[in-house]
Amino acid sequence: MVKYKYKFNCEYVKFYIKFIRYNYKMANVNDNVMNNVLETTIQAYLAQMDSAMKVSDLLAKHAGSDEITVDHLIGGLVYRLMVPMTNEEVDASIQVAKQIMEKLDDSDSCSESEYDEIEEIYENTDFGSRKVIKPICNCSICSKLRVCLINYCNHECNDPLAQKFKDSIDHTCEQHKIYI
Repeated sequence: MVKYKYKFNCEYVKFYIKFIRYNYKMANVNDNVMNNVLETTIQAYLAQMDSAMKVSDLLAKHAGSDEITVDHLIGGLVYRLMVPMTNEEVDASIQVAKQIMEKLDDSDSCSESEYDEIEEIYENTDFGSRKVIKPICNCSICSKLRVCLINYCNHECNDPLAQKFKDSIDHTCEQHKIYI
């Protein structure tokens, strides 16, 4: 089994959702608006991220890696952006997203020191300038990812959520000096 910090990733997502909810409350946004629109958007985002993490895990296994690297993460995100999920993948990922949301509702809120700690970790991370390493496996997922990485710069998103997902990939790559 590939070792990775999935728990940290889940905790980060929970932190992010709490941060969004906190900002909406501070802006005095109607709770019904937040619950209907924001919760659905967050669930879709979590489902997409869950699926991308599964692809990243598979990429790491196929590379023979003991952990998921930045390249595997970016590969999983790009793959999930450009290759539509099957109905089964959507259902499974939505269920995971709902479970995360339920756990979030049951947990305590984040303190300001947690915000500072996560921001400090983010600011002190430097991966160096380089190109994303493409998978060498010839399975269908790794083959599709190689094609996705080649065509990524010309990919046009068909909806605003997909565009936000692509923008976040671009921003992350730019922030860490990694290019596709």
